[in-house]
Amino acid sequence: MAEITKEEMRERLGNIDQIRDIIFGAQLREYDNRFDKIDSDLSMMQQDTQARIEQVKSVLSAEMKAAVDSFEKKVKSLTLNTQEESADLRQQIDRVNRKFSSSVEALDEAIDNQTNSIRDELSQTRERLSEETRTLKTQVFEELDRRFSMLRDVKVSRDDMAEILFELGMRLKGTEFVPELKGVADNKSNNDFLLPERHHHG
Repeated sequence: MAEITKEEMRERLGNIDQIRDIIFGAQLREYDNRFDKIDSDLSMMQQDTQARIEQVKSVLSAEMKAAVDSFEKKVKSLTLNTQEESADLRQQIDRVNRKFSSSVEALDEAIDNQTNSIRDELSQTRERLSEETRTLKTQVFEELDRRFSMLRDVKVSRDDMAEILFELGMRLKGTEFVPELKGVADNKSNNDFLLPERHHHG
């Protein structure tokens, strides 16, 4: 029997994309789900943070207004004998205003830092998952190429081909998708593979 070329072997295997999807498609979908969850968590955190900021600002504004109103009433109700007393009250009002402004600025800065940290972590997670995906794809293609190279030099029966695909699924994905992969391999053996039956010589 003539040697089987790599191109002929790929044609006989049929839908390679289906085999690839079985081997690492589930992990890619898991990565997509993890990306979606990270995006959702970040969005919820930002909304919650913004709501907290508004709540704190509202409380601080109410406290400042109450303090200012109290001081203003004192200014109006007191019969000031000296300019020093009036200046002291005004200074207290100014201190309250500065304290409020400083508190809001510090809060905004803390929220910005937290948001930036979350964005950095999300970016690093995306990069790590993308690298894992690329590595997984490389492993699959290298393993398929290695198998095809072996098949060019040997006579392989349909049973052997099913066994090879079954073993490939176990090595790359453990046992999670082994039954599904074996089913595809059996179907390919019966319908698409044009390889010879295994012959046993006595």
